Amino acid sequence: MLALLREDNTLAFAELYSRYRQDSYRYILMIVKVPELAEDLVQDVFIKIWDVRERLEIKQNFRSYLFRVCHNSAVDMNKQIASNRQLFNQLLYHYPAMPESEHYSQEELLHFDGLVEEALNSLSQQRRRIYEMCKKEKKSYEEVARELGISANTVKAHVTQTLSLLRVYVSKHVKFSILILLVKNIL
Repeated sequence: MLALLREDNTLAFAELYSRYRQDSYRYILMIVKVPELAEDLVQDVFIKIWDVRERLEIKQNFRSYLFRVCHNSAVDMNKQIASNRQLFNQLLYHYPAMPESEHYSQEELLHFDGLVEEALNSLSQQRRRIYEMCKKEKKSYEEVARELGISANTVKAHVTQTLSLLRVYVSKHVKFSILILLVKNIL
């Protein structure tokens, strides 16, 4: 199977994906704890394997190799999350605490939705379509890639850049309390 994979055989890749996707997902989920994040990481792991298929030299068995890649990806993601949480906590330190009973008026929430829509309107048609397919239609990067005839890495790059743009755009236009709502619940 690995020899076929090295020769760009997509059926061999599909078979490996089919055999190991669920086990990879469960293993990554034990580390990152967030189902959506685990699913994204599984996609990323298999994309990495496809990207290096020609140079793939597995000394042990494929499962051991795969789980090492899964482990490293999940640990790296936890480091990113910890890093972002530390930055977020540092930011919170500089703002007064918000009362837990604070509620957002319908007007504030509509304003927030409008800001997100404004930010999305600034995107190219392709980037917006990719974002909507992934985040609103809940399609995987690979599904979007297949439908649009582009690579899954390109899809991931578009989504990452769009989320970054949304955070920056909204943070410039919204008061801090709604920004917290955005960070915790929306994106």
